[in-house]
Amino acid sequence: MEKLTRQLLTTSQFIDPAHTIAVGTILPALPTSGEPLPSDAALGLQIQESLMTFATQAGLKVIDFKTMPNIKIERQADKMLSRDVDQLHASISADYFLTGTYSQQESNTMVNIRLIQLPENIVLAAATDYVPNDVMWSDSKVKLKHNQIYRSNY
Repeated sequence: MEKLTRQLLTTSQFIDPAHTIAVGTILPALPTSGEPLPSDAALGLQIQESLMTFATQAGLKVIDFKTMPNIKIERQADKMLSRDVDQLHASISADYFLTGTYSQQESNTMVNIRLIQLPENIVLAAATDYVPNDVMWSDSKVKLKHNQIYRSNY
């Protein structure tokens, strides 16, 4: 994600670091199994969190629009973030919106992101990169694909 963010930021000279940016959830480019796009896919949420981190580290003013007006103290945790619209601020002002899609392939996941200037909806910068599917864990010798078991070399 760091490489992807660097690619995005170096492809445009029009990004003003004084302006605010909101980072959206990165969603699958194509629905799987003919189902509608998920509203909160775990992979897309992790990519979103990483992009927020790297954009902040790059010096951009990132708005976290999921921040609640108050801290919610519960038995198990103190919550400051929510995806429930009723618990969030009524309006959010951002100059840019960072969004994108991902496509899972056999051995990697292709991630496409773009920075959009608001309210004109002009794409100021875009980047594409892939993440190996086994970046967090070793490749399995046995896989389930399309309800079929596949074995790799031993």
